[in-house]
Amino acid sequence: MKITDIISLDNIFIDLEVSSKKALFKEIANIIEKKSAIEQSDVLDNLNKREQLGSTAIGDGIAIPHSKIMGLKKIFSLFIRPKESIDFSAADSKKIDIIFVIIAPEESKTDHLMALSEISNFLRIKGNKEKLRKLKSIDSIFEIFSNFNVD
Repeated sequence: MKITDIISLDNIFIDLEVSSKKALFKEIANIIEKKSAIEQSDVLDNLNKREQLGSTAIGDGIAIPHSKIMGLKKIFSLFIRPKESIDFSAADSKKIDIIFVIIAPEESKTDHLMALSEISNFLRIKGNKEKLRKLKSIDSIFEIFSNFNVD
């Protein structure tokens, strides 16, 4: 699995106007409802339930909110860079400015884990986080995703 298998060009959002985790989750639910047959309320409920188990912030200004949702046919992912950093209750207390969202079918056994692994591998490469923070266009972000290969 490659990042571009789960994050298409039209699923990259930069300078998204959200001021809180709650507003971010509403926007994510809205985007997913428009792009799939999944109700906004189902996405929002599932993201909030997962977040109640513990923050999906992984440190260094990055969060990977994720959930499994019944009725989804295939894994669905977004990359979001909000206009302003948002509080995510991260263990390192840093505000979040890089967000990868992974929504997988309820019955998915491994796809979401493969997606998490691919994103994690991408983030471990020196300089990639900084590039994601600095790049000015959706096309340039998609290009670094396209050029990433762990082989």
